[in-house]
Amino acid sequence: MSNGEGVDQNNQNSDTEIHAVRRAVMDALLTTIGDAISVTSIVLAPEENHKEQQVKIDDLKNMVQHVSDLTEQVTNLTQRIYKSKDIV
Repeated sequence: MSNGEGVDQNNQNSDTEIHAVRRAVMDALLTTIGDAISVTSIVLAPEENHKEQQVKIDDLKNMVQHVSDLTEQVTNLTQRIYKSKDIV
């Protein structure tokens, strides 16, 4: 093997090693990004659940208020009906 062939072989080996290192770095980077996304979703999940729960609580409070209002209206109407019939 001549000296030129040895240099070419060394360059090819270096290129292969460089590509392997680049791939390893890219794999590590993508894995890290994936882990960061997973951690972010885990952190945000309780916040979303809390917001959903708060919306449900607010909806229930509104429903209770509506039921109270309707009960008051029914009571008033019932009293009017009895008064109009002189049953009170």
